[in-house]
Amino acid sequence: MQPGSHVHVISAGGSIHTTFPAVLRMLTGITRVYVVADSESYSLSQDPAVEKERVAVRHAIESVKEISASLAIPFSRETVFPPVFPSARTVLTKIRHENPNARITFDLSVGPRDLCMALFALAPWVGGEVWSSFGGKIPLRVTVPDRDIRVMLENVNYQTILAVLLRNRPVSVGPADIPYVPRQYLYKQVWPYYIRQRARKPVPGEPVVTYKRGRKPANELSQATFTWFMGMLTDAGLAEAAQGGRSRRETAYRITENGETAFRLFADPDVNSMVKMMLDGS
Repeated sequence: MQPGSHVHVISAGGSIHTTFPAVLRMLTGITRVYVVADSESYSLSQDPAVEKERVAVRHAIESVKEISASLAIPFSRETVFPPVFPSARTVLTKIRHENPNARITFDLSVGPRDLCMALFALAPWVGGEVWSSFGGKIPLRVTVPDRDIRVMLENVNYQTILAVLLRNRPVSVGPADIPYVPRQYLYKQVWPYYIRQRARKPVPGEPVVTYKRGRKPANELSQATFTWFMGMLTDAGLAEAAQGGRSRRETAYRITENGETAFRLFADPDVNSMVKMMLDGS
């Protein structure tokens, strides 16, 4: 996807075909449309009232597809399954990876509450703009907080640390039950993948140092640098620390829900085999 592209994401509801034309007039330049639907919208119900609502949603999705086709705008339908938040995150990750340089807007005017809340919570992670008609006919812009996590994760070492933490997280437990990883174990796992980054601009008069990739002396991960990395991750809310391990004085870490969201959305599988393995397992 080229710079200047504009992806529009719609939470599926029975009236999206009526708000979509208004959005097209207000948000000119939309180049691709995704409608995100709850899985129940495509299942049959024995309750006539419920089935009527689901049929209306399916018809509205088809209408948006037809409008998009008439304007030569590519259209895709994505489905979210329970539990909604991680499934919506997976869908948004797919959209982000397919359109890495695109502007992303959301229309959350209608649709299941859980789906709208999940997309609203995820919108800041991709710098998305949220719009809603709030029951009316004209969509309005909804303010969402800014995130600079993507810039932070451009340092590939953060991606590696989060990948190691995620690898040590059992899939079957909830966030409160995620085990902490002892600091020294985490350090040893990250060390082979460490790549030194130029953290600041050269100061006039100072000698210019050239760093090389690989296991060179200039590329060693010091304990102080590792401590700084972990401090940045915990301050950003992507990891959390506690006293643990065999010695209660040793610091241990675990990934947070926000940390996993940042990793899924922004990590690059080409960074190293560890990151690729964890992304492939999502």
